Amino acid sequence: MSRKRSIPDSVSAGRSRIVPYYRGEDFRMRHARRLSANLEQEANVRRWCGQRGLTLRITNEGHHWQIADGGFLAEWWPSSAKLVIGKKWHDGIHCHDYKQALKVIEDFYRKKRH
Repeated sequence: MSRKRSIPDSVSAGRSRIVPYYRGEDFRMRHARRLSANLEQEANVRRWCGQRGLTLRITNEGHHWQIADGGFLAEWWPSSAKLVIGKKWHDGIHCHDYKQALKVIEDFYRKKRH
């Protein structure tokens, strides 16, 4: 049985200091490491969201994060590093860690509000 391929990201947020890429590491281990490292920061992400009037919803055992207000939605899958804003699947951004994701979200959210 083959693995279902996702829509490739259009851009990357760059290398991560929090969960760096290790040459030769199995992708399953890398994805588990990303998920674990980012879940450890849930309280910080919730605080960040609260300071901006956004809500954070985490589902699927931590694999799907949604940051939203009434008209804004950012969805992030930390294990695969996919960030999608406003359901624009073909404009996905590759974000390995919560700091990268929040920076991208902040930029998009600020533009939406102005």
